[in-house]
Amino acid sequence: MRDPLTLSLSGKRSNLLNDLELIEQELKSEVHPTILDLYNIALVVYVWDLQTYRTGVGPRYSSILMSVSDKPKWDNAKSHLEATLRFLTGDTFNFHFVQGKAPRAEFEFQEKSENCVALLSGGLDSLAGVKWMMDGALKPVLVSHPGMGLISDAQTRLVTSLRTIAGEQLPWHQIRATAKPGRELASKEYTQFSRSFLYLTLGAIFALHLGVEQEFAFENGVLGLNIPLTQSRIYSNTRTAHPQFLAMYQGLLNLLFDRSVIVENPFMVMTKGEVVKLLNSDGFRDLIKTTISCPNVTRLRWKGVQVGRTRHCGVCFPCVVRRAAVHYSDLWNYDASYETDITSEYADIPEEGRRMVFEMTDFGRQIKRLASVDEALYEFPQLYTGEIVDPRELFDMVKRHVVQFEDFLVQRCHGSLSRSLRLT
Repeated sequence: MRDPLTLSLSGKRSNLLNDLELIEQELKSEVHPTILDLYNIALVVYVWDLQTYRTGVGPRYSSILMSVSDKPKWDNAKSHLEATLRFLTGDTFNFHFVQGKAPRAEFEFQEKSENCVALLSGGLDSLAGVKWMMDGALKPVLVSHPGMGLISDAQTRLVTSLRTIAGEQLPWHQIRATAKPGRELASKEYTQFSRSFLYLTLGAIFALHLGVEQEFAFENGVLGLNIPLTQSRIYSNTRTAHPQFLAMYQGLLNLLFDRSVIVENPFMVMTKGEVVKLLNSDGFRDLIKTTISCPNVTRLRWKGVQVGRTRHCGVCFPCVVRRAAVHYSDLWNYDASYETDITSEYADIPEEGRRMVFEMTDFGRQIKRLASVDEALYEFPQLYTGEIVDPRELFDMVKRHVVQFEDFLVQRCHGSLSRSLRLT
């Protein structure tokens, strides 16, 4: 049995960073203790996630003991919190709360702003989300979690350019929330399934304190829906912006604060290509190269790739979906560079890339055999989200994705690949 993982934000054994001083400086007020409890829980779960290897496909188990400012409130929310994290990560959590310093007063949400809060990750979807908000005359307060240094740099460069496009000050808060640098808590697990819980919480801090009723998390429907399009995605597919997760998170905010900050993904019934097409506009096209979609940037660095210029491996699932999307949106010449060109001759594509494309094509064939949404629900129950999203809209979105992906394979990829896939 491994020793318990001890995480602390203060004292000699402090090993977590939460940028609380920066948050309070930008809010111009102290973070309410109950909101701070939620933040600390999200940070602890995130760091535990990075510290705990996944073995096989079964759940990991975590028993977390921590103090909170209002034990009865958190005891009331405990089962919902655990269920939310279980749905997001696939892991089992058991929280044990002890009473800490009580708040002087209950938190009261006071609507003060017509703005919205939006998460800016540094990827294509969140950049397209900014364009979508500008088109809708919304005034976003952007919130980012930088993660690795390359992501932080991409976020900074994007915001600098977006402020020029907007022609006015664009509020942006980049908040570190992680373990302190050092060997003691060096990351061991790369999946980071819990990161979106932390990300939404960072946005919620600003939404609750600024009196903002709307928080947006932008993710195309193909990735947001969590359908396993390939064998590898069965075990590594995240639920970052899954409609049920967003609804459960919003329910947690309701339990804790007696007020609904509406958490929404406006791109839930859009393909990646349809999302990226929003960027086919003056000012935004040139920002596409700055965005990062690939989760393998660190591995590229280990391989000696100059990640300042090439930040995409080209053969992972997000990279392949990205390339199909920029093809569909007529933005091919504005895209970033890739270590491996999936559009090259079949013999030059590494086995990982071939397998990825073959499995995605096979998924498309499965979808095309389905004559109705009822058949689709039987084969892919992920299309059912209760009453949150109409499954017919989701099925139509997935069918459009298949058509757009196959068009990319035929029109952009080398003929030897499309012939091997029996598309031509």
